Amino acid sequence: MSGRLAQRFYVITAEPTETAAARSVATDAHLAWLADLQARGVLLLAGPFCDERGVSTGGGMFIIRAASLADAEAIAATDPYNAHRFRIAHVRPWRVDQAQASLVQTLSQGSDP
Repeated sequence: MSGRLAQRFYVITAEPTETAAARSVATDAHLAWLADLQARGVLLLAGPFCDERGVSTGGGMFIIRAASLADAEAIAATDPYNAHRFRIAHVRPWRVDQAQASLVQTLSQGSDP
């Protein structure tokens, strides 16, 4: 693939279930899960789907590094929101061929690394 980055990642989309409104009981654990993935270099980007005002609609998307689809699915299953069935995760391999990015900020902590 000459001229392409060909970097493999996995995209996790998490859709809310009928019990999603009760997910606040797992929010601290979910945020700790994200921080752990970030600290281990697994998490590239994460965030909720939102409406035009920026208000979360209950679902979210994550881009992670993993050795395989099975590993990515196992990682997604450990998200407390998914483990407690507040969301259902779908994992897909994603290949980045083109990019223009220089994001070097630990967004979850609001500071540079």
